[in-house]
Order: sequence, then structure tokens, then C-alpha cells
Amino acid sequence: MNKELKRIQKSLMKGISYMVPVIVAGGVLLAFSFIGGTPTKSGYVITNPFMQTLNLLGNAGFAMMVPVLGAYVAYSIAGRPGLTPGFILGYIANNPIGNTQVKAGFLGALLMGILAGYFVRWMKSWKIPTMLKPIMPVLIIPVISVLVLGLFYVYVINTPIVIFSEWILSVLNSLENANIILFAFVLGLIARLIGGVRFVKRSRYFVLR
Repeated sequence: MNKELKRIQKSLMKGISYMVPVIVAGGVLLAFSFIGGTPTKSGYVITNPFMQTLNLLGNAGFAMMVPVLGAYVAYSIAGRPGLTPGFILGYIANNPIGNTQVKAGFLGALLMGILAGYFVRWMKSWKIPTMLKPIMPVLIIPVISVLVLGLFYVYVINTPIVIFSEWILSVLNSLENANIILFAFVLGLIARLIGGVRFVKRSRYFVLR
């Protein structure tokens, strides 16, 4: 159990490490696109055609960051066959789908990336006829994993994930309004749980790494 928890922790960090450059590229282009924009009550209006193109590129980066997270979390667990279900399931997690037309976003992509990784890893252990092995990673694994987990996401866990995500946001917002120190502590605790932050004591100070 402890071994699998460490595997999941490592996978989360790998997924985040692949996602960060996508965020940076999208964010920088998006920021540049607002140079020279006209401020209005509803935000900046970009009239320059070149800046509008930059804006589209930046938004494309932000649209891709969640699918990239799901894909590389799955990749870290299952290898290359995990990329396809990770990308597709990460995409549907970040876009309205199903009767509810709600999206689970970051948390949904994270969970689906983990599920896709373990599902594909299990499929790779199947004992199949030799003649089917060449099409296993390009046909059987992608189709079955996306079909099974996609339906599972849409009809079973989509709404609970959204409810949980909204609850977390409401709690954090209330903490932010009530006590900024407690808010920072909660955010630090969340980061520590996924293994991304360590406090190292140096002399009289604690350094965030």
C-alpha cells in the first residue's frame, strides 16, 4: 500500500512537471496579448489582430494544461499506452459533458489520470494471443480504456467530483476571508500532501523548497 502511495505521489509530481511549461507558455503569451488593449467594464478589449493571435495561442496553452496533467500522470504509472486515455479523459474532465454539462477540471483530470494509469497497467498484464500483441497498444488498450473510463466518468463520478471541488473552493474562500494565516496553512498542507513542498530548517529560518 505504501509503495502504491509513493507511486501515485511520484506520478502527480511528474504530471505537474510536464504541465508547468504549458502554463508558462500560455500565460506569457496571454499576458503579452493584453499590451495595448482597451480597458472596459467587462475587461480588456483586444483590437490589434496580432495581439488577438497571441491571445488565442495563450488560451490554447491554458486549455491544454489540464489534459497534459492527466496524460502524464497516466504515463508515469502505465508508460506510453497511458498517454491516449490520459489525454482524452483529461480533456473531458476539463470540458462540460453529459446531461449535467459540468466539468470537474483539475481535480477530475488528476483522478482520471490515476485511474487511467492503473487501468492500462492492468490491461498490459492480460495474457492474449501472440497475434494480437502488436495491436494491443494502438487499438485494444486505447479504445477499451477510453470507453470504460469515459463512461465511468460521465455516468458515475462526474457530479461527485464537481460537488467536492466546489466545496473545497468554498472552504478556501471562507478561510481567505476569515484568516489569511489559516488559509496559507491549508494551502501549504495540501502541497505537502502531494509531496511538492518541503520545509528545511537552515539556521534560524525555514526555507520553502
